[in-house]
Amino acid sequence: MNSRLPLILASLGALSACASVPTPKGPPLASAMDRHRIEVAQTSERVEIPVKADDSELSPEARESLESFAASYLRYGHGALVLSAPSGGANADAASVLAHQTRMSLVEAGVSYAAVAGATYDASGEAAAPIIVSFDRFEAQAPDCAPLYEQDLAHQSNNQAWDSFGCATQANLAAMIEDPRDLLEPRAEDPRDSARRDTVMQAYRAGQQTHAPRSDDERITISNAAQ
Repeated sequence: MNSRLPLILASLGALSACASVPTPKGPPLASAMDRHRIEVAQTSERVEIPVKADDSELSPEARESLESFAASYLRYGHGALVLSAPSGGANADAASVLAHQTRMSLVEAGVSYAAVAGATYDASGEAAAPIIVSFDRFEAQAPDCAPLYEQDLAHQSNNQAWDSFGCATQANLAAMIEDPRDLLEPRAEDPRDSARRDTVMQAYRAGQQTHAPRSDDERITISNAAQ
């Protein structure tokens, strides 16, 4: 056996230790989601129902507009649906009658009666001040992506992604997400459905089977294609 073998192995171990890559210091590199953030802004949506002094019934056009607006609230709305009727104007009496019809039209369209908050606003001097229905919603603002022709994708001296890497994905997400508020915080959980659990526990305590009944038609066939 070569007597210099242990010395050679020790030297190789020392060289490998010297060649180890040091742990980089400083904050971690920003991800594509951090570099191209989707901004979420709170905004409002509203519809105006015209009211004349001699009106006593909502028009079919107004009811159709309220139905569409209620669907938008049920899908995107947060908080109360505010119904503001004019006060002090020449059409105040008619507006009071139509405001009640407006509320009932919203309820018939699926909005909870308690979710509609009534309010008034000063319409002094206006002969045909409208009934205003509004709610708060959130909008996602996509990041601005730098054009690829302005970037050199072939030469990255720091071995990092180019400036607009991942930006298109973030922009697509901002356009597709159903409720942008989900980007700010998770939704609250629905109440649990304990009916099935109670049924299973009762069967367990009685010594009965806890799974659903199975028929003779339930069978498994294993394919022999891979044999």
